[in-house]
Amino acid sequence: MSPRTRSRLAILRAISFTVTITLAGSTSASEWISALDDQQIARTGTWAPSRFRFAAVESLQTVEDRAHLTLSFEGTGLSIRLGGHNVPAYGPPNLGRLVIAIDGKFARTIRPLGTPREVVLAEGLTEGRHRVRVTHRINDKQFGCRIEGFRTWATPRGHLVFRLSGEHNAFLVDARAVLTRGKTVVRDVLVRNWLSGQCGLAGLPPGDDYSLAIQASGWTSQAIAPIQITAGKTHWHPPIYLQRRPETVIHRFRFPRLNQQAIRRPGGTFRARFLGFDTTINAVRLTRRVGPVTISRKVPFEEDLAAKYYYDREVVVTLPADMPVGLYDLSVDITGGRRTGTCRSPRSVHVVAAFPDDPVLVTFGHLDTSAQFQAEYLQRLADIANLVGADMVLSSNACNPAYVSGSLAHLQIPYVVNFGNHQFAGHEAWYGDPVGRIDFGPRISVLNFGHPWHTGTARADRLLGERPKATMKIVNGFEANAPVEFFNRHQVRMIHDGHGTGTKVMDVGTTPTRRIGKSNSISFRVVRFKENRVQTCTYNGHETAPVPFRRDEPSPVQAVFRVPNDGTRSENSVTISNRLKDDFPNGRVTFVVPSGKYTVTNARTESSTPGDDGRHVVLVARVDIPANGQVQVTIKPAK
Repeated sequence: MSPRTRSRLAILRAISFTVTITLAGSTSASEWISALDDQQIARTGTWAPSRFRFAAVESLQTVEDRAHLTLSFEGTGLSIRLGGHNVPAYGPPNLGRLVIAIDGKFARTIRPLGTPREVVLAEGLTEGRHRVRVTHRINDKQFGCRIEGFRTWATPRGHLVFRLSGEHNAFLVDARAVLTRGKTVVRDVLVRNWLSGQCGLAGLPPGDDYSLAIQASGWTSQAIAPIQITAGKTHWHPPIYLQRRPETVIHRFRFPRLNQQAIRRPGGTFRARFLGFDTTINAVRLTRRVGPVTISRKVPFEEDLAAKYYYDREVVVTLPADMPVGLYDLSVDITGGRRTGTCRSPRSVHVVAAFPDDPVLVTFGHLDTSAQFQAEYLQRLADIANLVGADMVLSSNACNPAYVSGSLAHLQIPYVVNFGNHQFAGHEAWYGDPVGRIDFGPRISVLNFGHPWHTGTARADRLLGERPKATMKIVNGFEANAPVEFFNRHQVRMIHDGHGTGTKVMDVGTTPTRRIGKSNSISFRVVRFKENRVQTCTYNGHETAPVPFRRDEPSPVQAVFRVPNDGTRSENSVTISNRLKDDFPNGRVTFVVPSGKYTVTNARTESSTPGDDGRHVVLVARVDIPANGQVQVTIKPAK
């Protein structure tokens, strides 16, 4: 039986808990004891392990009245860390209350609905052994608690408490707090009770040189310093507010936008519709940012006056013949009274040198990206998709659009996402209508269908029917059970789904349509087309298996630069490691270097683009990544 399995069984037994913890050895430093440690914690009542929807840490959960844990420890202070509430979209929060007794005497009552996740239970105790009992009680017919563990200390400690909120606060579940002293990380944990916004870090050594970083995917990080921690006291920091990151915020735009990107070659045109009201349209600009480098172009446009209506304006934009390739933000500058400003659609225009004959897709689904820990996993998937050289990402049955948009902002390529049965209401603000289409040139047409198929196919029929000459019609669906006659009528080559029963890789209908389904929430697929059909979509030649990628393991494909890839060094190298049994021909790596001409070894230069400041170059190279191996790519100034 694995330690994780033992932990879960322990939690199930602990819903009514008394915890007894005995600490061995020195207690001069704080010591962490997991609630799942059945050697140190005695449980009474029914407890069960709980790891709701891929939570970062397993907790011990109970719903039983008077279930308790008993902890015996040596030290002068003790704190408890509660498990997080289930996320706002689904799952009950922790509604019970915890009654704390120390050495047989009542100490305090904790109501998880209104406290930080880390709470001090006792401090300033006499030296020696003490006993704490934590009892779950029903709270006015409401019940339930989750406990991650306890922290003890034997020297005086201080504590940090603050309230965290942010733009689009209804979507902000939790955040990562990294507390450091100098170069030493003192605490790196998830914080925030999303019901109250309260955060706490307990049992900190006193000092006046702390710094705190707050990170939430899709929000702008905050760094706070200095922070002073005083022994025996709680430092109440002023409330912290996080702004959304600009690459996730659509402002006054209809299209193109996330889930409806315009993919064009230099010299091509596209339509853009935005809330221009009765203003003057001054300029249209495309902007791409890679690390410290900005690459932008002011592009020509003409307004389609016949398409104007009330607040909507529409322009036809023409890309210059020398437009550099890459994924761009689109902005329109307007002037006119209180409407003066910039309409902005981030990451909505993708410029390619050529449309792919045999596209490469990365797919995944039902990842339960509801909060920060899950978003960190999604961000690593985005990094992998960039590295293996994908042309597009298909994601199905997503959850919290605020965290999803933050994680997938790392992609250097377009992506399509839909939201299914665990969705946070309001995802349309980020991703628009659940049914839409993206054309990747004249031959590739991707239908995004975010409804169950029983709702009907009328709009899907119209969207695909408008592209009769597309030879690769692809569906990114929430469910897999589309009508077979729909596949046959439109000659759909592939459907990817994130939520469905049956064989995960199979052919359907007369075209045939290759069904590629999500197998689990700890994997992804690399789909390669050849001559308008899916050539491969499984791992290591298996009939149905996806690429395995657990959430607690390092990325199986990753790049490590010898020196920072920040534009300050004209020579650099990157080692790309691949632990997988599949190779990845034509992978992608991006260098940021000082202005000049460069050569690369073990790779092929795809593009070299100077930044607006004239001081940097962004060079994209293609590299063949071997299975179970490494390849090193080096960049040097050309002689």
